[in-house]
Amino acid sequence: MRICLSLDASRLLRWHLWLAEALAEVPGNEVSCALAAGSRPLPLICRLLLELERLVYGFRGNGAIDPVEAALRCLPPLHADQVDVVIDLSGEDPLPTGRRVLTPLFNGVPGEIGVMAALANDQDLLVDLHDTARPSQPWMARPAVVDREVFAASLDGVLSCTVALILKALREETGSAASGVPGPSTAVPLLGAPPALARATRAVTSKAIRFLDILARGGRMWGIGWRFDESASLLDKGEAAFRVLTGNADSYLADPFPFRHQGQDFIFVEQYLYSKNRGCIAVVTVNRDGTAGASRIVVEEPHHLSYPFVFEQDGQIWMIPESGAARNVSLYRAVEFPYRWTREACLMEGIEGYDTTPLWHAGGFWFFVSPRLWRSTSWDVLSLYRAESLTGSWTPHAANPVLIDARLSRPAGAVIRHGGRTLRPVQDCARGYGGAVTFCQIDALGASEFAQTPVGRIWSGALGCHTYNRRSDLEVIDLFGHIRGLRDVTTSYRLLVPDAPVSGPRGQSLSWPVSSGSASRSQVVEHKVPRPRRAGRARPFSGTE
Repeated sequence: MRICLSLDASRLLRWHLWLAEALAEVPGNEVSCALAAGSRPLPLICRLLLELERLVYGFRGNGAIDPVEAALRCLPPLHADQVDVVIDLSGEDPLPTGRRVLTPLFNGVPGEIGVMAALANDQDLLVDLHDTARPSQPWMARPAVVDREVFAASLDGVLSCTVALILKALREETGSAASGVPGPSTAVPLLGAPPALARATRAVTSKAIRFLDILARGGRMWGIGWRFDESASLLDKGEAAFRVLTGNADSYLADPFPFRHQGQDFIFVEQYLYSKNRGCIAVVTVNRDGTAGASRIVVEEPHHLSYPFVFEQDGQIWMIPESGAARNVSLYRAVEFPYRWTREACLMEGIEGYDTTPLWHAGGFWFFVSPRLWRSTSWDVLSLYRAESLTGSWTPHAANPVLIDARLSRPAGAVIRHGGRTLRPVQDCARGYGGAVTFCQIDALGASEFAQTPVGRIWSGALGCHTYNRRSDLEVIDLFGHIRGLRDVTTSYRLLVPDAPVSGPRGQSLSWPVSSGSASRSQVVEHKVPRPRRAGRARPFSGTE
């Protein structure tokens, strides 16, 4: 495939190079470059603000927005004849002649200024990739943002996801069902369109004026909530009180996974040690009289560990903790449960994947994983892998990444069965990490298909939440906010009905919009799985569905 990048000579940036290199790695691709006749550099105020952030935060010059002019000018020039695909990153006419043209917009604005304007206006980020091969249905992604107050870090995440979205669009067959969020056909404005550029520049200028007034939000931390209830889960009751357990002055607790063994209940957690600047895996003993023991570290590595997915399989107790910092997915076996574990196998190598969540389905194992791509956040991308056995060869899903959406991607706990449906807890990171937990019904899962529908959501008032699990009547969540000294918290679960607001906490009106730019359903291939008719209480996955 002959692919041409249409670039602006005043904005030859590292994320363009990431895209060019990734395209060139695909066998059969020929990547060339054409420089637009016009020049539309980032406004001076934007460049000054980014330079100020580099000084304040010590960025080392390897970000998405850093100039790499020499490397991009080394790309082969455009061939004289027509190319197969033109990727318009300049916003200038006329474009090179191509059979297919892809043009990314950022909250409706071409160019990186669109990202900065959306952040300055406190908007959720939306990437539309307009494609002449499917003019009525742009590809879409909803990237996460690490810190909305830091433009350089936000640009890293958004532009990394944009590279992934372009690669995904090129892999998909023309005319296939959208794997992103379908949207209406719209005209693609040029980068120099005066109204859009003027609005974006004004928004960023206002943000620059407020830059020195950023306040640090001290005193917030993670903790866990737990409760016993033999009769009903939070999803059944709609509201429940959880006891709160926090770390000490040297650590915090998060990512709770319950497990019952020989009549005793345990909660495995991430215990983050401030002194070592990394997490390890700890266990807490809890009793049905409401008492809990002190946390005890059971697995520690030189790298960060979290999300201790504990399950039983073939007479053994296993754990798959998150080890993205080591770029692998590792399997641990309990030697003397719960305090002694040994690293049994490396299941996947070379993948910076986060919160790996296994599911036994249709005669094989599936992994739900949130990878970090280039300098993305790992909060907004979902990839799937399948193997015949837990320690078998893991095969990536044909449509990976199956989803790029900060609201609906990253796993938030074990897949459960509830009310005859298979529900996947996911982290809603649209407004920041750990915002809330949404439950998505898995509608389709196969070698070339995946579909889910948001059906419910957990709220904890002003507190954030990004993990939910239940096992043997022990239900756990985690909490983020001002929780030091908090003994209990009331948490709510509410259904989400597309286009039909329902009653929410404190009289809030809750719905999941399906207008342009968002949807209640995220899919790779449209396929509806019949819902079983039997009902039941929520139970966590423990090796079998």
